[in-house]
Amino acid sequence: MYYREFETIIRKILDEDFEKNLLMEHLKAVFDCEKIYDSDDKLLTDIFFTLKHFASGEEDIRKEEWQYFLDCMSGKREYNLEEKMCITT
Repeated sequence: MYYREFETIIRKILDEDFEKNLLMEHLKAVFDCEKIYDSDDKLLTDIFFTLKHFASGEEDIRKEEWQYFLDCMSGKREYNLEEKMCITT
């Protein structure tokens, strides 16, 4: 659920081809926030909240974190919050 769209957005962010000010509107228009909030999929919720924080300007996200998400979605890595936190700090 939503992984293809997340991958597209993250790749555009990495290519600097996604305007930050339009991202929040895109997130609201494309994704069902309630389904994501209620999901047991930790990777899905982490990506969504990271995108929201990035779009709002609350956080700068390093390329390594975006790449971590891409690796998890492609099956190269298994999502682990502690491992991700090591990348972000």
